[in-house]
Amino acid sequence: MNKLVIFFLNKFLRSPRKEWLRVDSIFMVLGIIISVATLTISLTLFDGYTSAMKKIYFGVNSHIYFFNGKDAPINAKLQDKLEQFLSDQPEVYSFGKIISNQVMITSKGRVKAAFLRGIDPEVNPQPTTFKKFVKIGSYDIHENNKIVIGYKIAKELNVGINDTIKIISPINSKVTAFGMLPTSKSFIVSGFYKSGMHEYDSQYAFCNIQAASEYFNLADNVTMYEVKLKDDFIEKADYLAYVWSHKLDYDFQISSWLDFSGNLFALLELEKWVIFIILSFLVLIASFNVISAVSATIIEKKSELGIMRAFGASNKILRKILLVRIMIISFISILLGQALGYVLSFLISKQGFFQLKGEIYFIDKLYVSFQPFSWFIILSVSLLIVFVASLMPLRKIEKMQITNILRGAGK
Repeated sequence: MNKLVIFFLNKFLRSPRKEWLRVDSIFMVLGIIISVATLTISLTLFDGYTSAMKKIYFGVNSHIYFFNGKDAPINAKLQDKLEQFLSDQPEVYSFGKIISNQVMITSKGRVKAAFLRGIDPEVNPQPTTFKKFVKIGSYDIHENNKIVIGYKIAKELNVGINDTIKIISPINSKVTAFGMLPTSKSFIVSGFYKSGMHEYDSQYAFCNIQAASEYFNLADNVTMYEVKLKDDFIEKADYLAYVWSHKLDYDFQISSWLDFSGNLFALLELEKWVIFIILSFLVLIASFNVISAVSATIIEKKSELGIMRAFGASNKILRKILLVRIMIISFISILLGQALGYVLSFLISKQGFFQLKGEIYFIDKLYVSFQPFSWFIILSVSLLIVFVASLMPLRKIEKMQITNILRGAGK
């Protein structure tokens, strides 16, 4: 950087307080801080929402599911083949078998539709981590008469820990003189889980896979297998499902999490950047104050600029002095806006006055997530807007007449 530019920048940074507290400078700084803070709050909360959705989703669901390709339960022979195959795959973190079906849960005269999922609690590590969501009671489904249900199911049925509930299903109904009689089984509630996602908390119940097998009369058969991948391969789940299907001679129907919820997360990512583009216009509006501040500076400093021109400073150097000066102020303002945005986002996530409706937004709580990429994008785009806005008034320097300026300064 030119020594002359460095000299005047150093002079500006060491200038008296009144140089920094000019009205146009204050409005410019406040405009940038408020607009950047608003943009930061929006992206931070949106990143938090997406991160929470993925965390909860992968806590109750796995990355890849195997079903019998012939629309039937997976028998013992296919289970042996699949388990041997999965044990040899380096991408697999863990896997387990599941029995799942839709049932009705009744208690105290109330009825609730739900999905009963039988899992093997002895598998370690578990393909899903719903165990950590058990907030009340205990994760105890080792006994065939124990069950863990979503806390919203418990709320609707008005049941507590150690209460007895009855599972009813039309599958394997018994034929009686009075018609088809649905099979039923009683369970003791050992715990409630609260994942934060309305769909799971209000519809899912977990029990021992042996109890589910006996109830649905499946003997040694299972409904499906779930597979948890290592972190580096989660985004490649769809490709792995395609490759494994070929290696297993198409004996299984293989679906990845992208088949079930890929569109949802893709939509969330799209909405995030649409919101970013829309709210970036706030920074653009704030840049009008930058234009005013630079214009005011040129008018106020025209005598100094004229003298510098007279001593040989080129228009390029004068523009660079003012540009770097305004970019320093803007850079500090943007960082302050981002810091303010993160603080306000945190406070918003902790407040209890406004909560999301789980049946609409899937989760019922606001979350915050700091993403370095989002931070960098906000900083870069804001600086770019301010930079472009600063160039517009700097063109006036080229139209300045040295003679007239010096004559006016000498009067």
